[in-house]
Amino acid sequence: MSTAHFVDTASLRVHYRHAGQRGNTAVLLVHGFPQDSYMWRHQIDVLGQHYDVYAPDIRGYGLTDKPRIRVTRDILADDKVEFLDALGLDEVYLVGHDWGGIIAFKAAIDHPDRFTKLALIDTLTSVWSPRGIHGWWFKCEPQADEFWPRHAVEFIRAVFAGEKGSYGPPPYSPWARTDDSASGARLWDPTRTWTKDDVDHYVEMFDNDASWFHAVEYYRHALPFHRLHDDGSFEFLSNPKVAELWARNEFEHMVYAPEDWHKAYTHPALWLFSPFLIPQAYQPSGDLYADSFPRHFPDLRVRGALCGHFVPEEDPTRTNEVLGDFFAARI
Repeated sequence: MSTAHFVDTASLRVHYRHAGQRGNTAVLLVHGFPQDSYMWRHQIDVLGQHYDVYAPDIRGYGLTDKPRIRVTRDILADDKVEFLDALGLDEVYLVGHDWGGIIAFKAAIDHPDRFTKLALIDTLTSVWSPRGIHGWWFKCEPQADEFWPRHAVEFIRAVFAGEKGSYGPPPYSPWARTDDSASGARLWDPTRTWTKDDVDHYVEMFDNDASWFHAVEYYRHALPFHRLHDDGSFEFLSNPKVAELWARNEFEHMVYAPEDWHKAYTHPALWLFSPFLIPQAYQPSGDLYADSFPRHFPDLRVRGALCGHFVPEEDPTRTNEVLGDFFAARI
């Protein structure tokens, strides 16, 4: 059984879950929005049978510190390195889902000596997809800031219990999961995945103004949108400019990591995706988002899961199977 701990890093007091035996190959699991390390409950003990597994709450979420400062991808990646340093871990296999994948990509691309395998689950590398219209909405002030005090609890209950939120569709909010006709949403059925206790846990962990602050901060400032022009140059779009695009319902691929555009992670990499982000079988196709994966990962494996976005919880059997095969070099 996994156990809960705290560790003081150079910047934060971090809450984390642990399973496995010290001395085995270490694995670091990084969760996304709007969750905490609890989302890895189906993986920690399974992987812990063979690995030394750690699942921290990221900055601003769960029981980890929530300092009210501007958040950048550099800070979030450094948090992971400092976590390893505090625990005396030289190198790990790194897994990230959703925002955890954004963080994991940055940590691995900048510190490949510390992260020797990288598994990304339904997430991004350096390009934001127009399918994720919430990326534009979060940059709207004060709209996104005012949403959470009013709707945080019902948002969590809509996502994980399938309840209908009282908040409106765009332009008021981007959240329309219960009415979304996209293939990934059609496969998403919260009543088959999350129990009442699961939903109550996520409500308890997210229903606080410090986590709402970080929810906005991550999207608003850690993902600076840039247009990629045909000549290879990048055009930065200010948050007010992005908010104008939201108001006009204009969405396109955006590069949020131009500084990493030409970087490659040469260790083994895995991309496990759902139809939520890639609605058909993956193949390089000229889609800037999808093609970013082979761009950054010369040693890439790609696998799919037939479920909604929260793959580790919605299809834990598939997740554990693919991660186990990847770590053991069977794929």
